[in-house]
Amino acid sequence: MIRVVVVDDHPHVAIAVRALLDVVPDIQLVAEATRGEELPALLRKVRPDVLLLDILMEPEFNALATVRNLRFDFPDLKICLFSAFVKPTVIQKLLQAGVHGYILKDDDYVSRIDVIIRDLYNGEIYLSHQAYVALAEATRLEENQQPLSMREIEILTLASQGLPNPQIGQALHIAPGTVRNHLSTIYRKLGVKSRHEALQIAEERKII
Repeated sequence: MIRVVVVDDHPHVAIAVRALLDVVPDIQLVAEATRGEELPALLRKVRPDVLLLDILMEPEFNALATVRNLRFDFPDLKICLFSAFVKPTVIQKLLQAGVHGYILKDDDYVSRIDVIIRDLYNGEIYLSHQAYVALAEATRLEENQQPLSMREIEILTLASQGLPNPQIGQALHIAPGTVRNHLSTIYRKLGVKSRHEALQIAEERKII
């Protein structure tokens, strides 16, 4: 028997899950709650196999920190998050923290929740289609970003100090034309057209 807990501040979520699981012989909804603060004590009490957890509940609830703590305290627990939004960086961090699933609330998950729970129980990862597409796109964009060489980072660092090409060349013992060529390569790699834009991107990505 697969034991399931639902924690969501909208009671209708647990009601819908319970209605379906009541007729599923190998899965049982053993507990439900509407507040994240109830979670640790509830899990210690009922020891479920799968947790279906809302990502946004009370203002002080931090889903990422909660997942990290739960992975430490309940290493065998399979955690699947409910969410109303798709943000690739959030999904990435949660997967890295150890979640096994990410369900969008506007996805038609209820009709196949039993299949999802069995997959989670067996250690498989489940992502709603929208979440999968967003994560795949973010990963593709990351892979297409070409890293800067050490020399290019040196040139950007000096450029961020307001130095013109001749002075950058003097500092690095290279010709101004070589500096200009390096800058052209930097612009191409960062997908920008000016020194100002390159410096903005470099600061945002903490390259310099």
